[in-house]
Amino acid sequence: MQPRRFAEGFAFPEGPAFDTEGNLYLVSMGNGDILRVTPDGGVSLLANTGGAPNGLAFGPDGLLYVAEARHRAILRVDRAGTIAILLMEAEGEPFRAPNDLCFDPRGGFYFTDPGSSSAHTPVGRVFYCPPGGPARQVAGGLCFPNGLALTADAKALYVVNELAQTMVRFDVQDDGTLGPKQDFAPIRRGGIGGDGMALDAEGNLYVANYGLGAVDVISPAGDLLDCLPAGGARPTNVAFGGPDMRDLYITECETGAVYVLRAEVAGLRLFWPEDA
Repeated sequence: MQPRRFAEGFAFPEGPAFDTEGNLYLVSMGNGDILRVTPDGGVSLLANTGGAPNGLAFGPDGLLYVAEARHRAILRVDRAGTIAILLMEAEGEPFRAPNDLCFDPRGGFYFTDPGSSSAHTPVGRVFYCPPGGPARQVAGGLCFPNGLALTADAKALYVVNELAQTMVRFDVQDDGTLGPKQDFAPIRRGGIGGDGMALDAEGNLYVANYGLGAVDVISPAGDLLDCLPAGGARPTNVAFGGPDMRDLYITECETGAVYVLRAEVAGLRLFWPEDA
């Protein structure tokens, strides 16, 4: 089954995230735009950061949180498009280039900060910011940590260790800190590596495999279950949406478009205010 092109005309689309009304938000990273796409495909500008926004996630306050790579910051954007700088450092250490983020049921959030890390210089980090702050580093020594996702019970955090072409797993402690890094699954080789990801209701991971033109589906045991077509060679991220949460939306930067395909399993509903 080939994915359907849903919206197009973006400069390096990334960071798909849905609000409670079914609108899709994404970034056009190449020109700093944060965009809203209605269920019928209508596109409008919410805000422009003047930098390179990457990951997006809605918080329990209903506001949009942004990992801003060029400004080295976590931003917060309200429904009118007003931008506020939330974080630029943790424990006296400035961020290098925040990449992606996700919320937990308490309203805290994790975010990756790969900066200039690589397979040869594994200095990528993961931070956690509890409700009210302050943010603190909870993992380090990673080879370009990229997408991340919490399990349904919020007991484990998955992180794509992109330039090592692996995925890692961390047990989440009661205070939001992380246990030791655990090797979870390899990423299929041939492209750059894994990018963003999402979970379905059965705990399977859907990982955008940048350079291979696919979304890899990985079981909770770390087994490769399927390779779904992404619409182009360079998918960057995925998010579940639609009334039954079975529409998988894929941001793809070779064609500058968003694609959608029907998944066999519904996506995991992310944490909202009423869930906290």
